Amino acid sequence: MCLGCWEKEGKPFEWTENVRRWREPFATADEFGPLHIVVSDWNLDDEEIQYCFERASDTSERDLCAALLAMSTGERWATAILAQYPDFTVDQYAN
Repeated sequence: MCLGCWEKEGKPFEWTENVRRWREPFATADEFGPLHIVVSDWNLDDEEIQYCFERASDTSERDLCAALLAMSTGERWATAILAQYPDFTVDQYAN
């Protein structure tokens, strides 16, 4: 996915302990597996995450989905963005 979609969503971004904990599992999840639409395409709505949760094949995938479902929209976006762009800062996109 791209940062353009994040911008269209209003640039939600919350840097929290949840993001710190889950960005690495998000980054290393199998992008061709049952979480594809979440980790590769950044479809971060409840429905898409729940769809992946129901198809998850192991505990780590289910745990990631459960964590994402418990997050705010800003935390979900921060997790996805920082998983792909570890050096990202919101300041780069101010205005």
